[in-house]
Amino acid sequence: MRICLILFLSASFNIYADELDVFFEALNKNYLFNEIVYEKELAIQKSNGEIIKKMNQFEVHIKQPFKESYYVSETEIDHIDHDLDQKQTIPMDSINSPLIRAFLSSTKKHLDKLDIEIIDNLYLLTTETQTIEFLTKGNQIKKIIFLDNLGYRHEITLSLKHG
Repeated sequence: MRICLILFLSASFNIYADELDVFFEALNKNYLFNEIVYEKELAIQKSNGEIIKKMNQFEVHIKQPFKESYYVSETEIDHIDHDLDQKQTIPMDSINSPLIRAFLSSTKKHLDKLDIEIIDNLYLLTTETQTIEFLTKGNQIKKIIFLDNLGYRHEITLSLKHG
């Protein structure tokens, strides 16, 4: 009986590790995105753009409705508002975002430090204040859903960026 339990637990751990590898691979791809922000059931804002993953950092370029860029590193976020020609630098230690931490994960070990529950193709990243849902297909993220700190629901649909 004890041997069966040990084999079951080690098999479960290996399956989890393999699924985490797939999630890590999905986080390290370039995507096009469409985001809709909801207040209750009413869509109040739409945006689209791209997420470009680089070593230990990533970029988010919003194309519509306003042109903005975010350059995210382990130490800071540079925000550029292209329409207003303004730049702002935000220290990373002033931001508590599990979504940013997930995309910044430069190795699978960084993901291991996050509280991630895996249910089929759904990865739930949970903190004390927020749960973020990552819906995947294969090794691609298809949708990200979360509530922000004001209670607005964000639904971000992703597709692979080629080239």
